[in-house]
Amino acid sequence: MKKKKLEILMEGVENYKNPKASLEQYFTPATIASDIMFLAYSLGDIEGKILADFGAGTGIFTIGACLLGARKIFSVEIDVGAIEILKKNLEKYKCSAEILNMNVEEFNSEVDTVVQNPPFGAQNRHADLPFLEKAMQVANVIYTLHNANTSEFIERKIFQNGWEITHRKFYDFSIPYMYGFHRKEEVRRRVVFYRIVRRRF
Repeated sequence: MKKKKLEILMEGVENYKNPKASLEQYFTPATIASDIMFLAYSLGDIEGKILADFGAGTGIFTIGACLLGARKIFSVEIDVGAIEILKKNLEKYKCSAEILNMNVEEFNSEVDTVVQNPPFGAQNRHADLPFLEKAMQVANVIYTLHNANTSEFIERKIFQNGWEITHRKFYDFSIPYMYGFHRKEEVRRRVVFYRIVRRRF
């Protein structure tokens, strides 16, 4: 599948109906999600692999993984409302995934690849850490997004845990007016993407 076709397909994934500020639920734009998923596909980290989508939300990474031939997908999501939309998206795209309604810290299955866009920590400081730490416990390769302002801290955590960064890319994440505390119709947040693997000693 070509990258542009993947992006067009992922643009059809349904967004949150009632996003929760406490969970920092923001929909990953299809341009960013497809860019990350196509990279993972081109590096052999999706097709035929067991993949986990942490904080799956309404399933944009789950759908991308399905379209690109993942063998099995775990969609881990704590919010029941998001799961209902995720199920509709799976049906729409004729995809299947094992949906797990749980905190990411409860997940214990070994997987080949984790793809995640965890909370940026704007409401709860370091809310992304449990996602990163769990991913490092269960996966061989991780694709993860974080607030660019925390990049030094995140990179230190990565290295301290015996992992190395193979790819780093910055994106401008467009967040529309969604919550009462938002002051503008749209906010652009600088985010950093990492692909990380276990360090070879």
